[in-house]
Amino acid sequence: MAAVLLAAVVAGLVLAGVTAVQRDATDAIATRDEPLMVDADGLYASLSDADATAATMFLRGGTEPADLRARYLADLRRASVQLAGLGRRVQGSSEAAAVAATGAELPVYSGLIETARANNRQGFPVGAAYLRQASDLMRARILPAAGRLYAAEAERLGDDQRTGTSTGGLVAVLLACVAALIVIVGAQVFLARRTHRVFNVPLVVATVVLAGLATWVTIAVTSAQDSLARAQHDGSDAVQVLSAARILWLRAQADESLALVARGGGDRYVKDFGTVDRLLEPPGGLLGEASRLAARTGSTAPVDDLTAAWRGVRAEHARVARLESAGSFGDAVHVAVGANSREAALGDRLSRRFGELITAAQRRFDDAAGDARSALDGVAVGIPLLLVLCALPALLGIQTRLNEYR
Repeated sequence: MAAVLLAAVVAGLVLAGVTAVQRDATDAIATRDEPLMVDADGLYASLSDADATAATMFLRGGTEPADLRARYLADLRRASVQLAGLGRRVQGSSEAAAVAATGAELPVYSGLIETARANNRQGFPVGAAYLRQASDLMRARILPAAGRLYAAEAERLGDDQRTGTSTGGLVAVLLACVAALIVIVGAQVFLARRTHRVFNVPLVVATVVLAGLATWVTIAVTSAQDSLARAQHDGSDAVQVLSAARILWLRAQADESLALVARGGGDRYVKDFGTVDRLLEPPGGLLGEASRLAARTGSTAPVDDLTAAWRGVRAEHARVARLESAGSFGDAVHVAVGANSREAALGDRLSRRFGELITAAQRRFDDAAGDARSALDGVAVGIPLLLVLCALPALLGIQTRLNEYR
């Protein structure tokens, strides 16, 4: 009797422990890790876009277009809101430090941009120096802090995904349930030999309940793991690659504008644009990786359009670079950011497409993560209830036989 009770208790503890770990990992992935990673990427993108837009405004000279000014201010407002939200939700001292560092430097950056803007409107050359100082601050301190925050959240997501899809828990469930079934069946065999009765109905019921519980938990955990794997395969992998590609694109956009602002002295920005090109260009770059991930969903057309837009930007950039090398700075600026600039139109198309693809990948992740959480519904309550329904008949069956032979 003691062995049967011990086997049921051990099986219950193992089942409850495995499902608790699985449920915690699933909840963390769905409600904390991935949303925080996306928010951190959004912060980085807002800051990068603000920097690129500020450089473009400066190039337009004088009183900048109202739409560009509104876009720059919207980027800063969005970044401030994102910082506040991340500050409330991040965990760990490194993430909190990254949020604090970004928040402390952002007002300094915006102040430098306003100074550059004021000087530029009056035609003072010193405005370019303030713009470079602001951009250097963004690239050297603000964006790296935001990048550390994104990296920390992505790492935590990866850790929880490995926990949530680990097969070790399933093995433990099966071993514990098999051991408990062996003990219960062994008790039935023992009683059958001693009492010369083939079936002990309460013990048979306990065996069926335990087998059913083991099957239910195995199916629930397996389904949750499959859904988490699908969330990563179809969702979060694409989110991470597309987010990294978007950040590089925004960096390239700022590179070109800052190179033009430098009027022949922006070699480091030209070089960085080339670096970005190598990091993006298929098949080995991030756009190639994005295409391979898109193939998992059955269609690469949206990423192909993204790649075509990037290659169009790259061709226009080469044209801008030729004009700049020839000393035709006015023509180069017109091609890059003029009112009818093809490059500017392609840039808008790139930004829209990145946003659409990231949103679609996020939606796929949310759907799959929701399936993973649904698969575990009721398990926490069902395990102890079914274990009681298993243990009580087993003990009743054994006690009945023992009473008959006292």
